[in-house]
Amino acid sequence: MARSGIMSPADSALYIANNSKHVKIHEEGIEKLCGEMLQSMVSNKLEIPDTGASIQYLSKEDPRSVDWIYVADALNFCFWSYSGAEKWTVDGHSGYYALEAALSRALKEGHNVTNPEYYSKITADDLRHIFRSDNDAKVPLFEERLSVLHEVGSVLIEKYNGTFTTCLKQASKSAEKLLRIIVSDFPCFRDEAEFKNKKVSLYKRAQILVADIWNFFGGSGWGEFEDIDKITMFADYRVPQVLVYFGAMSYSDELMDNLKKDILLPSGSEEEVEIRGCSIHTVELIKRRLKEKTEGQSNVQVPNSSLIDYYLWCYRRKYADELEKVPFHKTLGIFY
Repeated sequence: MARSGIMSPADSALYIANNSKHVKIHEEGIEKLCGEMLQSMVSNKLEIPDTGASIQYLSKEDPRSVDWIYVADALNFCFWSYSGAEKWTVDGHSGYYALEAALSRALKEGHNVTNPEYYSKITADDLRHIFRSDNDAKVPLFEERLSVLHEVGSVLIEKYNGTFTTCLKQASKSAEKLLRIIVSDFPCFRDEAEFKNKKVSLYKRAQILVADIWNFFGGSGWGEFEDIDKITMFADYRVPQVLVYFGAMSYSDELMDNLKKDILLPSGSEEEVEIRGCSIHTVELIKRRLKEKTEGQSNVQVPNSSLIDYYLWCYRRKYADELEKVPFHKTLGIFY
């Protein structure tokens, strides 16, 4: 699944968890979280918490929909703000939802944001207009977002006939093959690090791109992947917050103190890689435990890692005030 010489996200996560000093995984917390999730199984299927977001999306029939998801996930990184700071908001939405709202607004205003011929050459002024906020806060890492758009747009034009649907066709309904295409040909998606002398991968944005297409199309059409279960969760800064809240993970006293003080963790640092790698492995353990708990129950759909991730991420959005008791780690970078 990963590039040559680099462990896959699942193998990387196991290795990181087995060698972690600052982050620990706890069976009792996994049990607690599994119990919470089992209570959310509606009609034998995991019910994702309603976050209350109301953003108008393209329809599944819209020929631009795949490329809209592609652009959104290319830009899906670094929305956090320091404690007490004003948040970047668009039409009342913050975080990733603000990005979706900005792209939706841009389409309504006539900006061709799904066309790489447009965004591969988009000017800084035009992108600033698209990302304009409800307040004085600016979108984080603006220059990096501009660079990402130029890069991913140029690759689509040069290699894939100007549309991400070409990548889907070449993947032949394989999530693993699509992931390889993404991380091989689009450098900004190469979410990799070195941890204790081994090259590991986390691939948050690349994997969420695959899973978002699968989820949006309901596992059919463009979203049909025969091996979607091979995708792990998407290691960001919010899902670990939920895992710590439920006691499925814990941080060392030193790391927790640093997070409470808003001290930045450099991208690729030992602590940052441990938080993200242990999060991936914890979700794999949750998936395994849910399967064990529902074994023998007819027609129960055991959620895959991406659905567990969606559940945890939406849980954090729904119970944001309560979850703020647990500090989240802060890293500046394009990978999540």
